[in-house]
Amino acid sequence: MHHLYQSKHLQKSGLLVLALSFTLSIGARAQDGPCSDDANDIRTAYSLYYEDYKNENWETSLPYLKWIIRCSPGFPNNSDRNYERLVEVFEGMGMGSDDPDMQRTYLDSALYVFDTAVSNLQDVGIEVNEYEWVFEKGRFLQGHSEELPDLQSEVGATYRRAFELDSERIQGYYINYVILDLVQQDDKGAAVDFMDEVEEARSEDAEVMAMITDWRGRLFTSPEERIGFLETQLEKKPDDADLIAELVELYMDEGYRDEVYDLAPRLMESDPSARTFRLIAKMRLEDGQADEAISLYEKSLTMDSGPGAAKEVYFNIGIAHQQEGRLSRARTAFRQALSADPNYGAALLAIGDLYMTAVQGCGSFEREDRAVYWLAADYFDRAASRDPSVSSQARQRLNSIRRLMPTAEDKFFKSWTAGDSYTVNYGCYAWMGETTRVR
Repeated sequence: MHHLYQSKHLQKSGLLVLALSFTLSIGARAQDGPCSDDANDIRTAYSLYYEDYKNENWETSLPYLKWIIRCSPGFPNNSDRNYERLVEVFEGMGMGSDDPDMQRTYLDSALYVFDTAVSNLQDVGIEVNEYEWVFEKGRFLQGHSEELPDLQSEVGATYRRAFELDSERIQGYYINYVILDLVQQDDKGAAVDFMDEVEEARSEDAEVMAMITDWRGRLFTSPEERIGFLETQLEKKPDDADLIAELVELYMDEGYRDEVYDLAPRLMESDPSARTFRLIAKMRLEDGQADEAISLYEKSLTMDSGPGAAKEVYFNIGIAHQQEGRLSRARTAFRQALSADPNYGAALLAIGDLYMTAVQGCGSFEREDRAVYWLAADYFDRAASRDPSVSSQARQRLNSIRRLMPTAEDKFFKSWTAGDSYTVNYGCYAWMGETTRVR
């Protein structure tokens, strides 16, 4: 235990630990006597220590317990129970002492047991769970913060070692302790690295992931701060595709176009994946390079055509076609997005918007033009009923186009009766070919 003897005080404690066996008179022979293979001797020593241990007579139990640890450490069931009790005995003696030096000595002795138990037990062929010993050492240190103030800096590192030994078992509180400890050391980089490890190991744990998300928000309160941190990380790991991808996204969000174009080739080289193609396609689309964006989006689908990816990709392809005035092809793409997710409100709104754009493009605004708004309204109605995330937008659109729909006079002159079917497939709306109802 490399921290126990770094100060003069600890050196003194170490000498006291060595002196314990000479100052305890009761049971000295049992403690120092030769080991015996006789089962009766082992049972007797075990019984003598256990009776005093149960009654918290720590000093009188210690000599016989030490003999058991030395001569038959796994007795009676080949486990680490005796070592656990040795920790309890040293802790009990320490907390029962009025002498600060003796108190520290016994607690240091308990820590020495934590550091040596696993290897000692394994040396004699006893199976032991290293995670449990490391984790309990962290709790021991944390629980004695007043008596062991100089060792509190070890607590976070101890819990982190426990996480490394069994990432699924350790509870969220102790993961949070590690992150907090690193942040208090002003080592955000190490904190982020650890959070990445946690995210990889515990991605299905909603509570832990919520904590990680909260920490990320607190560590980087602005995009600029996050960008600065990622740029520093990228200098250390220049080929890290995840770092490059996150930086590209942040650059795009913050409007750093030159930085995006500088970094995009590196991203394509380090990670030519569907995610990368979609990310670069988004950049091209935002810059008005619609056809190049479509090409990249289509390539991404050859790598990942799952429903989640498909709906977003086809939606963006639709936006690209719409930018170029290709309304029919845009609708085809939006319909493909709806094939992946029939309740995708953004695609329903987009088709309704296409029909409104078509009316504005045709320009005559006759009664037949106004009737197209019924068709647009159908899509806004569907969006409002199917997707709560866009329902407010859909209702706003409906309210805005009601005044543009055919009036009672229009319907009278065209002999349109409310509820009748009406097909939009004429003039510059021939590409629509959809049936609505007279409203």
